[in-house]
Amino acid sequence: MSDWKPPPFGTPTWMGIPAKDMARASEFYKTVFNLPFMTPQPAYHPENEVRLFDFSNESLSLTGGILQTPDKTGVIKGDKGGICVYWFVEDVEESAKIIEAAGGKMLSDKVMVAEFGAYRYFEDTEGTVGAVYMMVK
Repeated sequence: MSDWKPPPFGTPTWMGIPAKDMARASEFYKTVFNLPFMTPQPAYHPENEVRLFDFSNESLSLTGGILQTPDKTGVIKGDKGGICVYWFVEDVEESAKIIEAAGGKMLSDKVMVAEFGAYRYFEDTEGTVGAVYMMVK
């Protein structure tokens, strides 16, 4: 991880696949796409809330996992949206202003990811749920 460099701002960097049944969804994506899962996962991402993909051997800037629904914010639900793309930004609060000025709306307050990141969910002009994600300095 020490060699990791953040991607340019505006890069899709994480995707969350909502699932009501974590085990069933994990097995589906493993069977259909042979997606590897991180084992063990970091303690700040309990497996009953998220199953992280393990793309560490790939040259991808995109990673993600399967998210238990509803998520802890209540925004991501199994009956709304589908895959949620997290966009890498410099500042989630400044991005919120831009999203709202462009006709979108913010769906959550800032949520911390351990001590290194934060995200906020938004809805675009067409009703699609996305998120902006930043590294904490």
